[in-house]
Amino acid sequence: MNIIFRFKPFVALVLIAALTFSCSSDDNEDLKPADGEVFDAELIVTESNVGDKRLVTVNGGTTGTTIKAKVKFSSTTKSMRRLYITQDTGGAGEIPFVFTSQEVDEKPDGSLDLVGGDKKDFEFKINFPAPTLSTGTIVYRLWATTGRGDFRNVAKRNALGDDDMGTIIIKYGEGTNSSSGIKSFTKTILSAPLGDGSSKTFISLYNETVYKINQGEEYAALWDFGYYYGKNNKASLASTYDYPKAVIDVPAISKVAKEELNKGYFARSTKTIADFDAIKNSTDLDFITASLSERVLDLREGNIIEYVDSYGNKGLIKVVEISGTDGTGDFIKLDIKIQN
Repeated sequence: MNIIFRFKPFVALVLIAALTFSCSSDDNEDLKPADGEVFDAELIVTESNVGDKRLVTVNGGTTGTTIKAKVKFSSTTKSMRRLYITQDTGGAGEIPFVFTSQEVDEKPDGSLDLVGGDKKDFEFKINFPAPTLSTGTIVYRLWATTGRGDFRNVAKRNALGDDDMGTIIIKYGEGTNSSSGIKSFTKTILSAPLGDGSSKTFISLYNETVYKINQGEEYAALWDFGYYYGKNNKASLASTYDYPKAVIDVPAISKVAKEELNKGYFARSTKTIADFDAIKNSTDLDFITASLSERVLDLREGNIIEYVDSYGNKGLIKVVEISGTDGTGDFIKLDIKIQN
C-alpha cells in the first residue's frame, strides 16, 4: 500500500509495533487444525521417532476430491525454518507442491516459512488435491529444514536428520502408474546472458522453468545449466557450478555459495535426431554415463548432447536453433528429454 502516515514519533512506533504483531500473529493461521476436526490422513515426524507415522497410505475415493491431512513435525535440538513439500502425480516426477486453497506464508522458492511458535513443533492441516486418476498414485513428501533447502535433496539442511521425512500416498484403483518416467521440454529458449542479469539464461529441469540471472538466491540453487556465447567457443552450455565467471559471476550475482550450485555433465553424442525423437521411456536413456565435463562448447544446430544432472538423472539435449551471438534478443533453442 502506498500510504504515508505522519504521526508523532512515539505514536508511530506504537502503531508500527501493533501492525507488526497483528501481521505476524496471522502467519499460517489458515493451517491450524480446529479442535475435534476429522482428517483423512495423519502424518507424524519427530526427531525422537517416538509414535511417528512417517508413511501414510489413503484411498483416493472419488477422483478429484481433496485429501485433508493433519501434519505434525517436532524437533528437540534444532529450530525448523521451512517445510518442503513435493508432489508426484502418476509417477510423472516430483514437483514443488503449491498451496492453492489455503493462505500460507511461502518463501520465493515455494517452501513454507515456519514462523513464531512453529519452529520447534507445529501441527498443520493441509488440503492435498487429488487430481482425477482412474488408477495410479499421488505421492506427497514432506520434510523440515533449518534454512533454505532443496526440493531435490531431502538431506540438505534437514532439521531432523538426513533422510527424515513424511510420505502421504493417495492410491486410486490398482495404484499402477503409467508414466514414461521422462520429462520433455520442447523448443525451450535460453537467452544470451546480459550484464544486468535481466536475461532468462538458466533452466531448472526440476520445475521446468527458465530463470533470469538476477532472480536471486531463492532460485539459483534450482538452476541446472545456462547458456552463453563465447568469443572463441561460440554457442555453449555450462552447469551452474562451472558457469564462466568471466561471463557472469553466478555466486556473486545470486548470493548463493558456489558449493551449493548444481553440477551437470555434458558429452557430445553419436545419437542422431531420429534417435532423439525415438526416446519414449526412462530406460531408453540408461545408456548414458556421466562425463567429466561441465561445459559443452561450439554447438551447432542439430547437435545431440548427452547430459547427467547433479542427482543422477540422464537425458539428451537437441540443439534446435541458435540465433545471434551475445547480445539482446540472441538465444539458443533446445529440445530436452530427461529422466524424472
